[in-house]
Amino acid sequence: MVNVSKELLNKFYDLADFDQHKRHNAVITILDEFEQNSSYLMERLISGLASSRAAARLGYTNALTIILSSFGKDWPVEVLFELADQKLPLNKAENPGSVLGQHLFHLAMPSLEFFDPFHILFQALFEIGRREMSLAEKQNGLAYSVANLLAQCANKLREKRFAKNFWPLVKNEVTKPLDSLNPEWFYFALLVMEKHSDTLKAKVSFLSTSGELNISDKDCDAVINILKKTSGFAENELISKLLLLARISRNFETVYSKVVEKWLYHGDLHRVMINFSCNKMMIVIQRALSFINAMLQQIDFESDELVAVFSPEFVQLIRSIRKSNEFRFLFSTIEAILLVLKESLTSKEWTSANIAKLLDNFDRVGDGNFDEFIGGNVKITEKILLRLHGDVNDIILEAVKGGGWRLRRITNVFLHWPINVQESVLKLLFKHGKWTEEMRNAFCSSAASLFIVSVRAGRNVTAICREEHKKFLQKLSKKQDTGIKLPVISGPLSVFMNMLTLWIAAASESNERYSYLKDLAEIAAIGEKMAENDNSNNVAVLNDILLSLLSRPHRYHRSVIHYVFASFVPQMKLENLLQILETVSLSNEELMQESDASESDDDEGKDEDSAEDSEQTSGGNSEINNNDDITNEHEETDESEFEEEDEGETEVDHEFVNNLKKALGSAAAHSDDDSDKDSLSSTVSDETMFRLDEGLAAVFRKRMKNSRALNAFLVEQAQQFRAKCFDLLLIAVSHQDAVYKTVDLILPLIECAQQALRRKDGELTFKKATNLLEIIIKHKKSELNEKNAIKLLDELVLKTSQTVNPVMRNILGSVSSCYDAKENNVTENMRTKVITLLEKYMIGNKNQILSEIVTAPFIKYPHALLSELPRIIDFAFNENIRAFQRIEALSCTVAFLRKDLVKNEQPDRQKIWRKIAKCLCSFASRFFSNLNLDNSKPRFFAYLVRVLTSFISISEESNTQRLQESLTEVLKELCNNTELWKASDRLKRFNSASQSICGRKALASLKHLLSILEP
Repeated sequence: MVNVSKELLNKFYDLADFDQHKRHNAVITILDEFEQNSSYLMERLISGLASSRAAARLGYTNALTIILSSFGKDWPVEVLFELADQKLPLNKAENPGSVLGQHLFHLAMPSLEFFDPFHILFQALFEIGRREMSLAEKQNGLAYSVANLLAQCANKLREKRFAKNFWPLVKNEVTKPLDSLNPEWFYFALLVMEKHSDTLKAKVSFLSTSGELNISDKDCDAVINILKKTSGFAENELISKLLLLARISRNFETVYSKVVEKWLYHGDLHRVMINFSCNKMMIVIQRALSFINAMLQQIDFESDELVAVFSPEFVQLIRSIRKSNEFRFLFSTIEAILLVLKESLTSKEWTSANIAKLLDNFDRVGDGNFDEFIGGNVKITEKILLRLHGDVNDIILEAVKGGGWRLRRITNVFLHWPINVQESVLKLLFKHGKWTEEMRNAFCSSAASLFIVSVRAGRNVTAICREEHKKFLQKLSKKQDTGIKLPVISGPLSVFMNMLTLWIAAASESNERYSYLKDLAEIAAIGEKMAENDNSNNVAVLNDILLSLLSRPHRYHRSVIHYVFASFVPQMKLENLLQILETVSLSNEELMQESDASESDDDEGKDEDSAEDSEQTSGGNSEINNNDDITNEHEETDESEFEEEDEGETEVDHEFVNNLKKALGSAAAHSDDDSDKDSLSSTVSDETMFRLDEGLAAVFRKRMKNSRALNAFLVEQAQQFRAKCFDLLLIAVSHQDAVYKTVDLILPLIECAQQALRRKDGELTFKKATNLLEIIIKHKKSELNEKNAIKLLDELVLKTSQTVNPVMRNILGSVSSCYDAKENNVTENMRTKVITLLEKYMIGNKNQILSEIVTAPFIKYPHALLSELPRIIDFAFNENIRAFQRIEALSCTVAFLRKDLVKNEQPDRQKIWRKIAKCLCSFASRFFSNLNLDNSKPRFFAYLVRVLTSFISISEESNTQRLQESLTEVLKELCNNTELWKASDRLKRFNSASQSICGRKALASLKHLLSILEP
């Protein structure tokens, strides 16, 4: 009996452990001990292959493979097979794991190179083949693994050896007709085809005379049936090998479309859709998507192969499940599949033909854009369009013909096309000439996308329109005769005139065309003045035109206006920006009335020019005029509620009158009878009166509902226009070449924000204004010199005394301290101003200075204003000052309690801190000795505790000792006063204030203070 250590025996258990490190160490130990106990270890490893535990079988197989790779030359092949037959007997029913154990034993052998010389290798491989064929007969479940192992053995043999000795073993199985061929032997044939094609081609029907894969049309159904019979775990491997061989034989598209795709989409899926429930159908769809995803991850497909994979059938499958509840669970797989295609489009070469075919696959299935229908961020059809670098005429003409989403997609990708493609697209759209709403939006939006304005808030602005773009925009604009003589100038104004000309050409309504013509004439006049160096009032007029264009509903105006505005910012003065702010501050009624007035002026001028145009305008249906008509109707309705007007002059709402007549029914006849206007018919019953009341109430409710909806629409329009105006102000505030001082906008923006707070719908305006203020405070404070900073403080005190909004108050505090205190130094004048404001706030009984304005400078610049801390402490402990001001003084003190300030060893600084310690000793001792929850202020108590805690934590030892002597006994007595700390409503207020300020409840914060005081 072999004497084996217990430690070595335990290592066999570790071979089946889940921990990979234990398995690794077990193999190393067995490998080290193998020379001493080779026979026992080999027998133990071979017998373990038949274990009932899958983990043990896997561990033993791996260990045996490594042992054979190291010591296989010492073990003759005959001995190994004899040992396997002994330990894994196939003739005993009581050992059912032997069949699998023998197969695992064979798996550990062919991949090794210990068979030497070659005739021994051949004998071993032949014997493995013979034994495996016997195993396959005994256990059908091993069929695919046996086929794979046989293929490994066969591929190690030379052609002659294979044909003479190995081929006869498998010939009967492999050469069956396709309709009776088992999937595992079809798989075997695919695996050995490349190495032994000369042997197979004479007997195997799906090989060509050249030895390549050749599945004819008549054989496709038979191969599909083979795939249907293939076990799920073998599907991926079999089909991957099939597709790789089809690629080699240049027959990929045929094999995929006629075999793989039909099996995938029209096999089990078709059967399930007919015979089974929706849940089972989704399971099959999920399997199909998972298979495609796995296939795309395993095989690096070429572009023409991807065209076959992303076929119309694939697109139809995705569309078919879009509206199902399960789509959200499948979307991640769909997105992963599309991302593979996206990566290929980015990294590989694609021919124009393949791109066109791929795009057609996505577009011709279903209704609507695939990207919009599926959702997500991949936007695959847009990525496909981006690869169209050649002739795009067919794509554009099809988009023009189809309209809708096709035109929208052109707009989305237009900016990313090469310049030559962009020019071709614009020419085709412009040449088409039928300016429907969709065509105009596509053309104008595409052109507008060439203007890029990048803003880094408060830092810089970049306005870009490439020279190539300017040139072909100019070429297009010359094809449109506007009747206006344009000055010969260059720069952004010239580009703006070209865009206005294109907008004129694309305008479908005569009144809108006239508005553009008027704008173009004014811009031409500005250009002539600038050419003559006459810059008077030009920018103001330009801003008016830009604001007028912004108020119109077309989104494509915006980028062009931003470009022009950013280009002219270096020529603007502060008055030009205040002009925009004044527009923003108008009420909704005033804002819309100005828009109405400008439109009516355009209409009157047009009437004078042409009666024919006037008739067209009255019959027009443009979006902006519809809005104006709604506004006028709304105004008339409001006036009718408060004013009595002559009936002959009042416009009659026929729909409202008809609704009233329907509600009144037969009673409505009396309203037209002049002889009895003031009398009521006595024949009307109470029941009829109630019915009439309900009908009339319904009519008036409907009218009021329409009125409210109309009012909401006008408010929304005004809000959108204000947001656009703030976009211009952001550009102005951020522009690096502005000649005005941005800080001069602080007060106007504060006034704008305050006005917004007073309006019911001012939330958006307030948010935009305060955002601009924060940008100026953060990035432009260096522009604020001492003189202007002092003036700003005075203005803030005067204009903000009634402010109660907490957000606004915090911003005002930031504004009051936004001057640039370089190196923590404040000028003497500024120091005097800050101290004066502090004294007015603390001492004045009727002052209306905001606490945020007073305390913000001290909180922001404690280094520079440390010398004023004793004064602040005196205010905090002055009982003649109101409690609220004293609390603010204490909260301000907290900002000074910083380690870098307290630890400063300069004599004047230490003198300040000694004085502070003395004041704290005196007042704190008196305060805590007389503490009464009913008479004391909770926030004052909390801030005092926090000041003491912070000061003691960082103060020098001498100051700490002084506070210890003064406060320790007082605090002990206070903490032990159980009557004081009994639960009450007042104590709840103290606890709440202390929790928010100190982070602990009242008593706990005192105990914490006492703990750091005691040595």
